[in-house]
Amino acid sequence: MSDETIHESAPAAKHGWRAYLRWLVPLAFLFLVGWLLVRGISEFNLQEMQRTLLEVPTLPALGVAALALFAVAFTGSIDVVIARWLGVPMPVREVLRLAFVANTLSNTLNLSGAVGSGVRLLGLSARRVELPVGAALIGLQVLSLPLGLSVLIVATLSLGQTPITPGATSRWLALTVLVAAALYLPAFFVLTTRRRLMRWLPRGMALPPLRLKLGLAVLSFVDWLLAAAVLYACLYMTGVHVRPGPLLGSFAAAQTLGLLSLIPGGFGVFDGLMLLALTSEGYESAAVLSALFLFRIAYYLVPLLAGLYFGSGMLAERLPAVVRAGARLRAHPLFGLLGLPASLLAGFGIRVLAVLTFLAGLVLLASAAIPSVHEHIEVVREHLPLAAVESSYWLSIVTGVLLLGLGRGIDGRLRVAYRLASIALVVGAALSVTKGLHFGEALFLLAIAALLRTRKREFTQRAMSLTSLTTFTWFAGLIAVVLAFFAIGVFAVLGDDSFDFWYFGHGEHSSKLARGLFAAALGLAIYLIWQSFSVRRPPLKRPDRAELERAREVYLEHGGGEFAHLSFMGDKHLFWSGDHHAVVAYGAVRDRLVALGSPCGPESAIKRAILDFRHFADAQDRVPLFYEVLEPDLSLYHDLGFDLFKLGELATIRLEEFTLAGKRWEDLRQAVNRSVKERLTFELVEPPFDTVLMSELERVSDNWLADKDAREKSFSLGHFDADYFAWSPLALVRRDGELLAFANVLPPYGPNGTASVDLMRHVDGAPRGTMDFLFAKVMQWAKEQGHASFSLGMAPLSAVGDNPYARVNERLAALAFQYGGRFYNYQGLRRYKEKFGPEWTGSYLAYPRGLWVPGLLIDIAALVAGGYRRFLFGGR
Repeated sequence: MSDETIHESAPAAKHGWRAYLRWLVPLAFLFLVGWLLVRGISEFNLQEMQRTLLEVPTLPALGVAALALFAVAFTGSIDVVIARWLGVPMPVREVLRLAFVANTLSNTLNLSGAVGSGVRLLGLSARRVELPVGAALIGLQVLSLPLGLSVLIVATLSLGQTPITPGATSRWLALTVLVAAALYLPAFFVLTTRRRLMRWLPRGMALPPLRLKLGLAVLSFVDWLLAAAVLYACLYMTGVHVRPGPLLGSFAAAQTLGLLSLIPGGFGVFDGLMLLALTSEGYESAAVLSALFLFRIAYYLVPLLAGLYFGSGMLAERLPAVVRAGARLRAHPLFGLLGLPASLLAGFGIRVLAVLTFLAGLVLLASAAIPSVHEHIEVVREHLPLAAVESSYWLSIVTGVLLLGLGRGIDGRLRVAYRLASIALVVGAALSVTKGLHFGEALFLLAIAALLRTRKREFTQRAMSLTSLTTFTWFAGLIAVVLAFFAIGVFAVLGDDSFDFWYFGHGEHSSKLARGLFAAALGLAIYLIWQSFSVRRPPLKRPDRAELERAREVYLEHGGGEFAHLSFMGDKHLFWSGDHHAVVAYGAVRDRLVALGSPCGPESAIKRAILDFRHFADAQDRVPLFYEVLEPDLSLYHDLGFDLFKLGELATIRLEEFTLAGKRWEDLRQAVNRSVKERLTFELVEPPFDTVLMSELERVSDNWLADKDAREKSFSLGHFDADYFAWSPLALVRRDGELLAFANVLPPYGPNGTASVDLMRHVDGAPRGTMDFLFAKVMQWAKEQGHASFSLGMAPLSAVGDNPYARVNERLAALAFQYGGRFYNYQGLRRYKEKFGPEWTGSYLAYPRGLWVPGLLIDIAALVAGGYRRFLFGGR
């Protein structure tokens, strides 16, 4: 193996191991904590946990929520200090706002620092902060956050406050983790003095001074103390009066392991370790779990909702800039290590709202599966009739299932899903109160409805794909939750000897839950029916004669490019730009809308037409593609966010150079001379065509298809069709009155249009050189008509990937051009056209960034073949 191969394979292998570790480490931590909990906790009383939560006083709970908001906002002081040192030209208020939004999201959704770092990158790029400076701020902020935890560990160990542990072994394990984490503090101060390790700082900038590092350590320490204070307050409100010293030690150890677990927010790991530690001291598990639940709500969920509100629309407005800056940032030394995936930043706000909508449905089903507290049952019984409570229970389950499914529509920015989800959330909040006075649940649903309202303008989609992997993933989540609800219901029924399906009462949870299973099935059926009819893409209509005539007027006035005449085949749809000045001819295959060539119309309207077509495709959750766009238009597609793949080259002849004299035209001259001996005659006939001629054309076409064992094509290639022929002249070659060959002539459109031929067919046994004779005569006719150029058509894969710096897909295409002769005569076609000395113009596929090109080419091949059925199985 060469050295180059080794160097290329080593990073790939390293990346593969990192990818596996990101899955294995969290799973290992969750398994370990789960095993410890099963061993350490003998029983769990859900009713007692509900009662504990209901007894939490309202005003202190609001005070804890305010403290948590302040604690998360205080983290932004680290950003402010670093920004001042770097000289970032942003007001303190803007830095704090940006940091608050970033921190609330990273607390809940953190992925290797990607979300928090990405949001900061968004805000800094919007303020035109230079990339090296922004990278330095983000990098130093990420490195500073663990400082406070390390200081907290040093302080607690110095004061002799060791973590609470259930045994000697776990005590030594906790101490080992704390000591290892405490070493981060001196390591930070030492390593930040090494210029080689800090090379990601802007060029010419000094290393962070000691005063700055001490300030960051103090601020981070206060930040972690505030987080611990929120946990302490939550524990105190639920009756867990633990001493601050031991709590700090346990908090530090659990947070350290939560960070090491790579799970966002340490969810499950931190909670399980704190539960295990506090229950080992004799505290009730229901009270501890209630406190941890309140801590998650106060320190994570409430700030997340506030962050989504304050950051609403921030990413959507600046997404193109973020994508470009993210691509540059990935090359930065620091973030190459952190592995910032810029693609995860796209639409994070909407995606979070989609997850919250799904979570709202989960909460409604969970509350239906859990028995209500007896005190609430008594209150409901006094104020509401039994039928109202039973109906509320049923409807809340139906609403919950609908919200589970609507999460996919919110993720797809569907307008109809936004409207239905907003109604369902408000209705679900009302039902939460009437079915069991679940006020916290109602407030949660209303908060999500309010957040959806803040992003109303972003729900512009009219349809979405029902067969995509994303849709199947959301649907799998929906089915999993509904099946879990069914499993809980069946388990409750089997475990209740007094179960009576038809008993209606406030306290009979098993009977109510059994009836709720039918409500869940009904909700699932309603959602599937709604999705099938409301989310389905609208049918694409083929143009009628009047619309085709209108398109022809545009072609004649402004030019139609190389492919305008193919619009009249009737197998394509027409899309008109918003100002109705430009038209796009396109076909549809799977979820792709494939435009043939660039839009046709005034030059000033082309850019708008491309954007309008892209919006049209996006609104239906389809992929817009532009097939066979030529070199002069490439800058437009690049500027509008498309990637480009070279398909081949188009050969064009200047007709002023055409003559039958000279070596360049030797083949055509010989064919014309031979035609005299073969008694061949040429005729160009204008439409309309009589039925006798059409019968002759059909005979020649059928003979040609049978001889070539070929099938009719479509989209970018013509096929035999009388209506299509009626739009242009036909070139005919006869011998003694018998039709031997024909071609339909593509007339030039606009002042600088290009003439060409499309369908060229001849009978088996036609004299050699018949088609060259036809070709020469058509070119001679076009020159006499005063046309400037004549197109010889495409040479597929010609000059594609023929240099060492070409992309991988294009280099693979070059191999197909070189070695794929047994499947298609790529090189022979190029050589035939090359002998006429044409001008070669590159032809490209323009596609949205990030798509897999081979898959796109397969879709287009199926479109040209007439659909996937004909592409895979053949047939006429």
